[in-house]
Amino acid sequence: MHTHTALAETIRRARLAITGQLSAPPLSQTAPPALQLTEAQCAPPLLTQRPTNPAPARVLPVLASTSEVCGPRILSPGAAVLWVALHDLALHVAAVRGHEVIPSSIVFHLPAVIAAALAGYSERHTYRLAAELRAAGLLDSRGYVAQVGKLRRYSGTLWAIKLKPDSPAPRLRFWDFRHAHRPGFAEDYFSERGAWRDVQEAMSEPCPTEKSARAVQELAQKYAADAGTAKSPAEGGSDMRPAHTLRAVALDLPALIGLHPRQRHREVSRLGAEIAHALSEPARLRQHCKAIYAALHAENELRPGLSALALQLERLATDLAELAPWKSPGAVLASRLG
Repeated sequence: MHTHTALAETIRRARLAITGQLSAPPLSQTAPPALQLTEAQCAPPLLTQRPTNPAPARVLPVLASTSEVCGPRILSPGAAVLWVALHDLALHVAAVRGHEVIPSSIVFHLPAVIAAALAGYSERHTYRLAAELRAAGLLDSRGYVAQVGKLRRYSGTLWAIKLKPDSPAPRLRFWDFRHAHRPGFAEDYFSERGAWRDVQEAMSEPCPTEKSARAVQELAQKYAADAGTAKSPAEGGSDMRPAHTLRAVALDLPALIGLHPRQRHREVSRLGAEIAHALSEPARLRQHCKAIYAALHAENELRPGLSALALQLERLATDLAELAPWKSPGAVLASRLG
């Protein structure tokens, strides 16, 4: 034991001589400094303690006005009135849903009778004006069918309203019709109530006044921004759905081989729509579906069809991520596949 202590002392003195220190206290006299703790550090942590800093304020984006979205388009007086009414309603829906990123368009459910009362026209004339706005690239609309027992009845209209001036024309996608819009429609149907009755009650006065106009406006906002649906449109509609990437489509392509022909046709249509949506070129939907069918035909001939298409989609996704200066990525994809 004494030999081990002497050896350790010799090694320590040799290290001090190398580092330039001439003298040091003996090894037995060195001791670590005592750790001094305050009363606050000795106290046990409080499990109920909450952060005192206030949460950062939620800042919503500023949406473009009606005239900014319309731009230089020339609309008829009736179409302009309907456009202002629907766009103001879309701004209200966007504020209620709390979009932190401005979507290119917003989708909501609103019966046509309420839209007609909001604009001050008949339902038939409202459909004509909506067709003019659709041709101008400002909106898209289509009837929504709800299940009432064993029956299927129209419960209203889905509206896709443009919000960005530089975005393409809005389009309703197939996933917009998967939500249970207006879940209480069956009860309204059997009790002979609904949107038409609500409009009649809101416009109960014989002459239209500011009070009745405000009541119709509140009724339209209630129907459009309904948060009590079984599956809210804000969860996965076109306005909230992130763009389906080309890489995700490439991963879904191999599953086409084992599908039934009927299911395969539906899946090919879906994947073609996803590619067109990711490239922002809806006019090339048939082209992308044709490319997928050509890849399936190559697989039937024991040639690499789907894998080659998946690789081209991966390549195109990489080029777009590197900001490739292409005006039409769909044309680039077609040339590479050809």
